[in-house]
Amino acid sequence: MGLFKRIKLKAGLRSKNKAKAGTGNAAAGIGNTGYTGGAGNTNNTDNIRNAGNPENAGDTNNTSNADTINNTNNNIGSGSKKPENKAPEKEMTFVGHLEELRKRIIIVLIVFAVAFIPAYIYHAKILEFITAPLVNKKLVFLEVTEPFLVNVKLAFFAAAAVAIPILVYQIVIFIKPALSARIRKSLSVLAIVFFILFAGGVAFSYKLMIPVAVKWLLGQGAGLVQNLSINKYVSFIGWFLLGTGIIFEMPLVLLFLIKADIITVAQLRRQWRVVYIVILLLCAIITPDWSPVTMGVLAVPMILLYELALLLARFF
Repeated sequence: MGLFKRIKLKAGLRSKNKAKAGTGNAAAGIGNTGYTGGAGNTNNTDNIRNAGNPENAGDTNNTSNADTINNTNNNIGSGSKKPENKAPEKEMTFVGHLEELRKRIIIVLIVFAVAFIPAYIYHAKILEFITAPLVNKKLVFLEVTEPFLVNVKLAFFAAAAVAIPILVYQIVIFIKPALSARIRKSLSVLAIVFFILFAGGVAFSYKLMIPVAVKWLLGQGAGLVQNLSINKYVSFIGWFLLGTGIIFEMPLVLLFLIKADIITVAQLRRQWRVVYIVILLLCAIITPDWSPVTMGVLAVPMILLYELALLLARFF
């Protein structure tokens, strides 16, 4: 009877040891499965060896551990990669914006200086160009320094005509990051249109407005001896040309405001009377002679350009 009890106790101890071993192997298999880099883990290697050992071929725990490890390795080798998070763009600081603005201003000043030097060298050609509207009229200077100042003014206006489009382009590049994607796509077209409108305004002023203005103004003193100061005449023509070129950009400004959703075509259409009055006031300010003739000559194309801008805004 004592022998039977001993055999029974030994059998119970063996079953308990097997249960403990199975629990430990299962826990090791779960831990290795949760480890993403388990392909190089020594615990996994030991489990695989145990599974492949003939002595343990009948051990279901080792076999299940090997299957679990194989599945884990297959998942790792399947090429599933975590999505790479792109670093967000750094926002420029206030000092950074000032530095960027300084660079843009320097570019404009360099362009102005480069254009000023040849313009000063060929000031005689420029003077001949702007005095063409004067027929049988001679210009005089009244001070010793006036010829030099006139040459500087001629070079200044010529360089400004070259630098103004560059200035506007640099401003657009500076504010480009703050613009919407829809407006950024149209910046190249808008820049080309700006150059065309500016050149068109200067040509329109030189060919049509200045001859009419000069003829009308000189006709007011038909019975007087006319000695025209070269200094004042150059200032008059120079600001006339630049002012007309700038005011011809109004359609482009309107298109930009409409694209930026600041104003709408319907609002501009409802307030057309106010817009027409503003155009007339601008023309009165831009034209140096303040005469109704030149103001009217400038106001007509400006109103047409305004209507053209509203028309284009419906399609773009």
